[in-house]
Amino acid sequence: MTTAQTQSYGGRLVNTLKAKMGMALLPPSTSSFRYVPDPIELEALTQGSPDNRAKVYEQISSATTRVNTELEVQQIRNSLFDLIAQLIVVGSVLIEKVKDKGILVHLLQSFVVELDRSGSPIQMCLVEKLKVLPDGVVVKEEKEEYDLYTMLTMDKDTKRWTMVQEIEGEYVGTEKTYKDYDSLPFRYLGWVWMQGDYCHRPYAEDYYADMKQMDELAELLTQGSKIAAKSLLFVNQRGGRTTKEDVAESNNGDIIDGVAEDVTALQLNKNFDFQVPMEREARLQKGLASAFLMNESVTRDAERVTAKEIEFMARELETSSLAGIYSKLSLQWSKWIIQQIMGELKIKFNSIEVEVITGLDALGRSQENQKLDNYVQKLEATNRGVWLKDEEVVTRWASYDGINTVNLIKSPKEVQQEMKQRQQQAAQAAGQEEMAKATGQGAGQAMTQQQG
Repeated sequence: MTTAQTQSYGGRLVNTLKAKMGMALLPPSTSSFRYVPDPIELEALTQGSPDNRAKVYEQISSATTRVNTELEVQQIRNSLFDLIAQLIVVGSVLIEKVKDKGILVHLLQSFVVELDRSGSPIQMCLVEKLKVLPDGVVVKEEKEEYDLYTMLTMDKDTKRWTMVQEIEGEYVGTEKTYKDYDSLPFRYLGWVWMQGDYCHRPYAEDYYADMKQMDELAELLTQGSKIAAKSLLFVNQRGGRTTKEDVAESNNGDIIDGVAEDVTALQLNKNFDFQVPMEREARLQKGLASAFLMNESVTRDAERVTAKEIEFMARELETSSLAGIYSKLSLQWSKWIIQQIMGELKIKFNSIEVEVITGLDALGRSQENQKLDNYVQKLEATNRGVWLKDEEVVTRWASYDGINTVNLIKSPKEVQQEMKQRQQQAAQAAGQEEMAKATGQGAGQAMTQQQG
């Protein structure tokens, strides 16, 4: 995409699409992921015990809250907007997860990548500028800046990745090995890839011609407007009675010698000619606005965006001209960053297999919550509420809204104990009431006999 000199419409398009994609991938008002335990392992682990099941969901809810809090603390959202802008305009970007410090975005000018036949990286190399040398590194010549090279290579047989770093031919640290691509703290992201490409292509490339025309038309209209707005007065001094000096030196409201017909103003009469480029520019803007989702749903202030609006934006990305990009980034970026945060927080579910769900499936919790509410209301309205398990309903409500239930709700055993105590108290109260009634009736009969 060309650098606009006379208009910023292209920047508005990119910012609009970037905001919608960023809000859908990492919404501030709801969790962008959820943990789903394996139902068979969950049943085997809990052995049908409501208490054990509640404890499992408490751990899952606590882990969800910790990860979402860490995402905000490390300001992951700011880096997400930057990498999305690179994908839209450039097409490829390399991101690095720095432990406990967020994400670094490496631009295409600072890295090279080798892709396999499916467009997945098998080797990456990047260079960074350092002002200060890492500890333990000694170079032959001191400089103001040093180039830090990082080589990432995948073993084709084991699928394991190795990372080696060096400065001025000197190794930095030791070689590191990672079991797979997901555990690697680096991630290559791209928009569109075709067989034979060295890297991915940007989304804006499809609209390069329209962008170029927009810039040319904007320049034409800008220059034409400047010319049309220029004021020039022509004075007929040959045979006329008016002089240029009198016109130039006179103030507003002055009375001078002259004839009005001797003075004329420059008129281009190009209004009709300007309508043609203006109409063409309007059509281009309308087409580009549709392609970049500017005319669709409006992204409001982040603090007031609801979960329903986030889900709508995600579905809009899936069903528009960007079909599939949201699911692709949810899988390649969202799931990866969640796993990286889990590793830093040392969150593991050792006793049960838990799947990390991202994308539309994760955002669809509001619909599940609404369905559950409607179902509960329907059962209660038809006097079939006895079929519901209260502890399961309470647990699902908390899970759908991402609420940490640790030390918040009572365990099923505590609820049963309290219900027994209430029943016992009610029975005691009823017994005392019956005894009082019986005592009152006996006293009444005795008084009657005495009076008789």
